[in-house]
Amino acid sequence: MKFQTPFSISSETREKIKEKGRCCAIWAVLPIVILLVIVIVISCKWDDIKKLHEKHKTSSTPTTTDDITTNTTIPVDPTNNDNNNDPTKNSSTCTIVPKVSYTFYGYPDNDPPGADIMHDCGRGTSAGGIGTFANPLTMATAPGELNNCEVVYSPYLRKYLINEDYCEQCKTDWVSHIWHVDIWLGGNSTTQGTEQLDCEGKLTPAEESQVVVRDPSKDLPVDASVFYTPGDKAACNTASTYLDVVVKDYC
Repeated sequence: MKFQTPFSISSETREKIKEKGRCCAIWAVLPIVILLVIVIVISCKWDDIKKLHEKHKTSSTPTTTDDITTNTTIPVDPTNNDNNNDPTKNSSTCTIVPKVSYTFYGYPDNDPPGADIMHDCGRGTSAGGIGTFANPLTMATAPGELNNCEVVYSPYLRKYLINEDYCEQCKTDWVSHIWHVDIWLGGNSTTQGTEQLDCEGKLTPAEESQVVVRDPSKDLPVDASVFYTPGDKAACNTASTYLDVVVKDYC
């Protein structure tokens, strides 16, 4: 008599059980895989966030004091006037006024004759000066052409000039947008009036042929020679004028 094991399972049933076991194992492993993927993604994202934060922190913080000072704004030239006659600006520290007419005046053709001037710029109301920065030579202009008591430099004369007097012809020219400065030639009487007026004419260059430098440096070359000496045989010093100058050397 043949006995059968009470728990005997057919081969077909065993295969089905194995197949179900494999499926269960896959479903058990799948959540673990998904969880690992999520952890990896979050870790990568966190590294990216840290790098971005460090980059932003570095770019927003200046590294040295020099980085700050190099961005300082250059101050505006205080002598630049807001009008239609603004000169050509050649540097951040000075201004060249082109096409300036030069004339000269002195004791006999001052109005009235003498050495009186309109503005007291700290040295009284008499014309004078030798042309240095500390002792500039008197000049006259039209109102509004230059600032009262403003010191400029003349390459043509190699002298510093100070605007402390009024010039009627300069006013007429200024209406036509012509720059005009009238330079004090000195003198002490009307006796040599003809001689002095002749010297003024010899010193006067062609109209609108010269320049003046506004806001000049204090160490430009100076010729302190006197242009006119009353009673001197060589009264008119035309040798102390400089027509052939390179303007950029003075500004």
